Amino acid sequence: MLDAVSVPEMVVTAVTMLVGSTVFSTMGFGIGMTTTPFLLLVLEPQTVVVMVNTVTILLLVLIIRQTRTVLPFREMAGISGAGLLAVPVGVFVLSSATSTTLRISISVLILVLAALTLFNRRIRLPSPGLVGLSLGFVVSLLLTSLGIGGPLMVLFLLTREWRRDAIRGGLALYFLVVEGAAVVGYGVAGLFTAERVILILIVIAPVLAGFGIAALVVRRMNERLFRHAIVGFIMVTSVMVLAREVFTLI
Repeated sequence: MLDAVSVPEMVVTAVTMLVGSTVFSTMGFGIGMTTTPFLLLVLEPQTVVVMVNTVTILLLVLIIRQTRTVLPFREMAGISGAGLLAVPVGVFVLSSATSTTLRISISVLILVLAALTLFNRRIRLPSPGLVGLSLGFVVSLLLTSLGIGGPLMVLFLLTREWRRDAIRGGLALYFLVVEGAAVVGYGVAGLFTAERVILILIVIAPVLAGFGIAALVVRRMNERLFRHAIVGFIMVTSVMVLAREVFTLI
């Protein structure tokens, strides 16, 4: 059975997931942007999506357990429910010629919002509850159809002035609902091939190691450093997406 996965595939996947899980467990998001460019060098896209989203479920459960005492469950429950409603819609949205334009537009919007946050420009929301529900639906739709949009939710939670662990826990709850529904869909669609199951089992140990490293990093980060790190990461990854999409147009 292991013949279905080559040694280079196993090594690259394990190392990449170690780094990606460390970033994700520290920030609360970003495993896709961190791992996908490298995993696509040895794996086909569908395998990358199925493996990463499935293994991320383990990290999300661990982060929720870690932050359970400060988890803003009441507010995130509604937002997560709105996200769950969008999953079936996103799954059936087909990529078209306009998808590149959409990704560019979303990346530019994220960069502007991130820049405002970085320079301490307060974004006042007239109705945070309604905005949260709307974003819950829209971000889930974007994630399941275009693979981008998570930073919008991150920036929204930053405007709520929540502390570091509340943000990490809130994000984990939201992503657990959305990605959990997606993983169930993978099973129904028969996407868990032998190769993918093997890769998932192989990366469990590196993923857990990444979570352990992140736990040490988070303890040494104050609130100010966390906010700057999370906004900086959003800006870097958004520029990467923007550059990639612009390149496809040239």
